[in-house]
Amino acid sequence: MTEKLSAGGTDLESDMKALLSKAPPRNTREMFLELNPHLSEDKIFLDRYEERKEAAVLVPVINRPEPTVLLTVRSQDMPSHAGQISFPGGRVHTDDPSHEHTALRETHEEVGIPPNAVKIMGDLGVHVGGKGYNVMPYVGIVDASVAFRACPREVQEIFEVPLRFLLDISNHRTEEKSFRETKFRMFAVPWNEYHIWGLTAGILRSFAERMVTIR
Repeated sequence: MTEKLSAGGTDLESDMKALLSKAPPRNTREMFLELNPHLSEDKIFLDRYEERKEAAVLVPVINRPEPTVLLTVRSQDMPSHAGQISFPGGRVHTDDPSHEHTALRETHEEVGIPPNAVKIMGDLGVHVGGKGYNVMPYVGIVDASVAFRACPREVQEIFEVPLRFLLDISNHRTEEKSFRETKFRMFAVPWNEYHIWGLTAGILRSFAERMVTIR
């Protein structure tokens, strides 16, 4: 059962911090193997995870009267995950002092949200994604007065999904896909015309699970 979140304002911050702190995050979530344990020794998939790279993303909760989560559609010109839905974020640079800094820096670059407009509530633990990335998601509350600005080189579109929709586990599902004729399952959480799946959907699933408490 999901506890009620305040509609907006400063109570949203205290409510979210309280709920996130009730259940510690998993240190690492191997989402692919979690759904596809039968492929744990499949060479086709294992080869994709040999070299891991560090990355961080922001899960931006926009503090509106009805809070939302900001997501992006990646540019069709991007070398990886072109056209897919994602959170703002990216690879950790050698001069980044922390993963949190990476998430905030990339968010500013991609959608124009300055770091001082974000209040970090906590992280969701490392998520092992495709293309060789270990991704650390940070949940942050963003002032609704901030004007978003998409970087055209990286972001095709910015959109928002109601927070309550994403925190409702019943809106989450798994879907079957295939790679080189091998079938596998991935997380998904479709909303209107947007089909959110893969790593992004898995992070949202972790977020929803963290915000669920057993009474």
